[in-house]
Amino acid sequence: MKSKIKIIFIIILLSYYSNLDGIAQETAIHEKINADMYGNFSKAFETLDYNLFASIHSNDMIRISGNGGEIKGVKTYLEGYKKRWSKPKEKPALIDFRLFERVYSETLVSDRGIYRASYTDNDNKVQYSYGQFHVVLKMIEGNWKILIDYDSNENETINKDSYDKAFSLSEHKKYEKHENN
Repeated sequence: MKSKIKIIFIIILLSYYSNLDGIAQETAIHEKINADMYGNFSKAFETLDYNLFASIHSNDMIRISGNGGEIKGVKTYLEGYKKRWSKPKEKPALIDFRLFERVYSETLVSDRGIYRASYTDNDNKVQYSYGQFHVVLKMIEGNWKILIDYDSNENETINKDSYDKAFSLSEHKKYEKHENN
């Protein structure tokens, strides 16, 4: 009887530690996505680092501006940032992201969320702008890169309230909707 209890106890322990390992792996996946995409995107904006910004976009990236009604290829899209950041007229913008949905597999990620860009004007007053985005990321040579990037302020309805309702990048359990193996 004691040996059966020991076996059951060992099985329970193994299941518990196996589950912890799965949680740790899942967290690591989300941290990698967030670092490759949002960490690098934010850092590039803050430092006006065109090369870092360009490095997070796939060679086949498509950029869609809902407000502007434009679709651009990666070359045209990145050239605009290269020109803008080579001779900045304003202080760098800071950009933060929050998510309300992530669907992912081993090689693709679909993230929907809200971004907040903050600009400091010449009087040192901070101005904010908000937008809703949908990005599709692809795993390329060990890094997540933007394949499709769509954003819009949805006729100026995206605001601080929208941003606050979305979830912090670290709260992946709240925005993760489905894992497709």
